[in-house]
Amino acid sequence: MSTPRSLRALPLAGVLLLASQSQAAEPSSDDESADDVLVVQAPRTRSSASERSLDAQDIQALPARSADQVLRAMPGLHQSAHGGEGKAYQYFLRGFDAVHGADLAVTLEGVPLNEPSNVHAHGYLDLHFLPTALLSGVLLRPGSYAPQGGDFAVAGSADFSLGLSQPGAQLTLGVGSDLSGEASLSYRPKDAPSGSFAIAELEGGQGVGMSRGYQQLRAGAGWEGTRGSVDHRIWALAYHGNFESPGVLREDMLAADQVDFYDAYAGSGGGLSQRVLAAAELSQSHQGSAWSLTGWAGLRRLELTQNYTGYLSDAENGDGTLQAHEALSAGLVGDGSRTLRPGMVLLGGGSLRVDSVDQSTSTVDTGGEVLALQQSLSGVSAGAEGWISLPLHPTSWLRVEPSLRGGAFLVAPEGIRAWAPALAPRLSLQLFEERATQLQLAYGRGYRSPTLAGTTASGRAPMATSDSMELGLRSAPLPWLSWRGAGFATWVSDEIVFDHLEARYLATGSTRRVGVDAGLQVRPIERLRWELDGTWSLGRYTETGADIPYAPRLLLSSGLYATGLPLGPTTLTAGLRGWVLGRRPLPGGFSSHPAFVLDLRAQVAWKSWGVGLSVDNILGNQWRDGEFVYASNWVAGSTASELPARHFTAGAPRVARLTLTRRF
Repeated sequence: MSTPRSLRALPLAGVLLLASQSQAAEPSSDDESADDVLVVQAPRTRSSASERSLDAQDIQALPARSADQVLRAMPGLHQSAHGGEGKAYQYFLRGFDAVHGADLAVTLEGVPLNEPSNVHAHGYLDLHFLPTALLSGVLLRPGSYAPQGGDFAVAGSADFSLGLSQPGAQLTLGVGSDLSGEASLSYRPKDAPSGSFAIAELEGGQGVGMSRGYQQLRAGAGWEGTRGSVDHRIWALAYHGNFESPGVLREDMLAADQVDFYDAYAGSGGGLSQRVLAAAELSQSHQGSAWSLTGWAGLRRLELTQNYTGYLSDAENGDGTLQAHEALSAGLVGDGSRTLRPGMVLLGGGSLRVDSVDQSTSTVDTGGEVLALQQSLSGVSAGAEGWISLPLHPTSWLRVEPSLRGGAFLVAPEGIRAWAPALAPRLSLQLFEERATQLQLAYGRGYRSPTLAGTTASGRAPMATSDSMELGLRSAPLPWLSWRGAGFATWVSDEIVFDHLEARYLATGSTRRVGVDAGLQVRPIERLRWELDGTWSLGRYTETGADIPYAPRLLLSSGLYATGLPLGPTTLTAGLRGWVLGRRPLPGGFSSHPAFVLDLRAQVAWKSWGVGLSVDNILGNQWRDGEFVYASNWVAGSTASELPARHFTAGAPRVARLTLTRRF
C-alpha cells in the first residue's frame, strides 16, 4: 500500500529526513495506533503544536457520516448544517466564522477543493461528493503555519488522503429513523494498492421535520501502479445531489406556537449540486530526492434557492432568490525535496489553477418560479503559487524551519483585468523534539485570493491576509498519557460576514483574535482511547473593539474511541463523542443559546459480516444550529416591520441508522 500524500513528510521528504537524523524522533502520542506511528508519524515534522493526523481506522471510529464531519476532529472546529443535507457546511474555527470555506483550505491528495468566486461564497467548500469509505487519512492544521497551506488557509487547512482500505468487494445497506436509506458497493483488487478502487453510493431520505428531503449519488474509480521507479496514479469522482433546505424560523413565532421547532416556511429553499473531479499523479523517490506532480480538472454546477427574510421586500411574491453557478477548473500541483547534505533537506512546491465561471442571481416566488434576473457574472480567475522551506537543526535540541510562500492571482470579470500579489513568510521552531515534552513556536501569514464579484471597474482586486502566532507544548510523560496546550493570536485584514438582507457576504474590516487550545488523551489499553479537547477564543474588530458576530468563543469536546478492538471472535470500531458549544455573540448585543450534543457510531465485524449503528443527538436535545438577528416578515401581504428579530436554524434531531455490510 502506498503512503497517502497528506501523510508524507513535508510532503515527500519524511524518509529522507528520518534517515539524515542521528537519532529517531520520539514517537508521537497523537491519534495513530502504535503501528501507524512507526510507519507514518515518525518521519513527519509538525508545523505547530495543535496539528494532528488521523488514519483510516481513526476516521472509521468518528461519529461522522460525511467527509465534512470528519473535519470536526480538527481542534477548535465546529460546523453548522443550516442549509440542508446537500449544501456546504458553515465552518467555525478558532473564533473564525469561516463561512462556507473562505478561511479553511482543504485539499484531496493535494488537489484544491475550495471554489474561488462561487456565487454563494468565496472559497465554497462542498465535500458531499467525497465518499467517506475512500478516506484513508487526513492531516488537520489549525492556523496558517505550514508552508503547504495556500489560498484560503487563513484559519486552518486540511488534506485528505484517498484510498480504499479493504481489498475485495464490499456491499453496505442501511436504513434510518428519518426515513432514509443508503446502499454502497465498493471494490478493490486483492493484490492492488489502496489507490486502485471502484465505488458507487446511493443515499436519500425525508428527514425529520419539514423541507429536509435529499437524494445523493456518488461514484468513483482509481488506479495506482508503478513503472520502473515512477509511481502512477489516476482517480476520478462524480456526484449528483438534490436537497431541500428548512431555512430559518423566527424565535417569537416559535414562542407563540405559530411554528414547531423542525418546521419550515413555504419557499424556504433547496438546491442542486453536481461535481466531477479527476486527477493524474506521477511521483518518484530516488537517491536523496523526491518529487510529485499532479494534474487535475473539474466540472461544477450548483443551484441554491433561499429566502432569509420572507416577505420583507416583496409582500406578494416573497424575497426568495435563486443562485446558479457553473465552473470549469483545471490545475497543476507539484512538490519535491532534495538532500543538500546530511541533516539538511530543501523542500519546495508550486501550483497553477484556472477557473472559468458563469453565475447568476434571480428573484423567485415561493414556488421557485423565476421572476427577474438580478445580476449575472462571467469571468476567469487564475492563480500561481510557490513555496520553499529549509528545515535546520542547529543543535540536537532545536529544529528551525523557515519557509516562504508566494503567489499572484488574476481575476478577469467581463472585460476587467486585475492582478493581486501574495507573500506569506512562515516560521516554525521546535525545542526538544526527541524528548517526551516538546515546545513549539509557530508564525504564519495566510491569505484569501480576490473574487470576481469583488473586483472594481478600475481594476482593483482586494485581497485579505492574516497573521497568526502560536506557542504550544506537547507532552507524552507516560506511554498511555499525552497532552497538549497552546496559546494563539490572529490578525485579519478584512473580515467576511454574511448579510441576510442582502443575501451576500460583506467585507467588514480588520479583526484580531486571541485564544487558548488544550487537549488530553488517555489510552488505558491498546486500540482504546479517551480524548478531551477545548478551545476558547475572543475575537473583536480592531478599530471599534466590537465583538465579531456569530463565531463561537468556547468549544469543548470529549470522545471515547475504539479502533479495531478485539471482542472475542468480533472486532469493534466505535466512537462516542459529545461537544459543548458556548454562547456566540450576535449583532445588536445579543448572544446565542449554548448547545450540547452527544453522537454515537459503532460497527461490529465478524468474519465477512459487519453490523453498524449510528445515533445522532442521542439525548434528543432541541439545539440551535445557527442564530441570527435581522428584520424579516413571514406573513404574506402583511405590513413589514424594520425592527430586527432573532432567527434560528434547528440543529440535527435524534436519528438512528442501522447498516449491514457484507465483504466478498
